[in-house]
Amino acid sequence: ADLAALCETFARSGLDIIKDDHGIANQRYSPFAARVQACQAALARANAATGGRSVYAPSLSGGPRQLREQLKIVREEGIGMVLACPMLLGLACFEELVAELPCPVLAHPALGGASRIHPPLLFGRLFRLLGADATIFPNYGGRFSYSRETCEALAHAARAPWRDFRATAPVPAGGMNVERVAEMLEVYGRDVILLIGGNLLAAGTELPARSRAFVTAVRERSLSSNEGSAR
Repeated sequence: ADLAALCETFARSGLDIIKDDHGIANQRYSPFAARVQACQAALARANAATGGRSVYAPSLSGGPRQLREQLKIVREEGIGMVLACPMLLGLACFEELVAELPCPVLAHPALGGASRIHPPLLFGRLFRLLGADATIFPNYGGRFSYSRETCEALAHAARAPWRDFRATAPVPAGGMNVERVAEMLEVYGRDVILLIGGNLLAAGTELPARSRAFVTAVRERSLSSNEGSAR
């Protein structure tokens, strides 16, 4: 119920995607079926009230049997996006999951390691090859150690023309804050998803205002980019 309330607050504030944390799986305090139903209902209320089109992305996890049950719930509830960790589920399993899902898939880098596979190759190319619609990665200047050059190379690998493969949206994350919105859009351009979590939740009772400030910052920067292009 608390998570659903957060979901509704974010949606009413204008955020496009509200995702589970990847650590939320099917625990007793937040079982998948009940969580998804509650959050999706909260989202529907918010969208009906605002005319918005926010989507909720629950985290898929577990073995084949549990994943089948979760896929059934995703279809029944009309979920608009899901979060999945390719390195936890297994790459072959992730590819089959993408093929079966009726909605976009947001790939999480958990268990990807800091130096095992070159990040632009793993999170940019390989996750794209497996069908991920968006790929989360640790942005430079956050809680992790990727350089700006590595992040830019990763975003390029995810979006640049590559045979017949669809582009994958880069999702810079990991300790990002609202104050860095303009900088991130300057670096990555408009074809990007900005992921901010803790910086919003830390606002406490000011969470709705902080969330609206995030949305406003993105819109204002996008409008200024449009005006610059027109000139």
